[in-house]
Amino acid sequence: MDQVQPIEQGAAVSFVTPNQFELRGGDVHVSFSATSFSGEPLLQYRDRRHQVNARGDEITQVDVGIGTLVTVTLEPNADAGALLFSVLIPHARITGKDDHVNINTLGILTRTGGFIIDTRQLDTYTEVRLTGEGRFVVA
Repeated sequence: MDQVQPIEQGAAVSFVTPNQFELRGGDVHVSFSATSFSGEPLLQYRDRRHQVNARGDEITQVDVGIGTLVTVTLEPNADAGALLFSVLIPHARITGKDDHVNINTLGILTRTGGFIIDTRQLDTYTEVRLTGEGRFVVA
């Protein structure tokens, strides 16, 4: 996600793109910062079984047209299959009068197939509905 500076639009209405997100759904808590003081993205993921703090190259970000898909590995295991978590960060903006924007989005837990040699779908997905807030933070 690119850093976006405030933009003037129309009659002195300015807005910024949020770069920090706090999201929850069920027992899942996600904190994502598109940038930080060190210049790299940070993502914290927590549920009943996992607590992952990822930064920089440990985080994959892909613009998918409807937002940015942000992915981290929760359980690395090439033989049995890894467990990944992805969150769709939607396009959003914050106008000058507000300090945050409400966010409703999806998280996806992906179990990869590992080294399976039979005929079947290799990856399986579990949806996590997430709600929370997006903010613009100067890093």
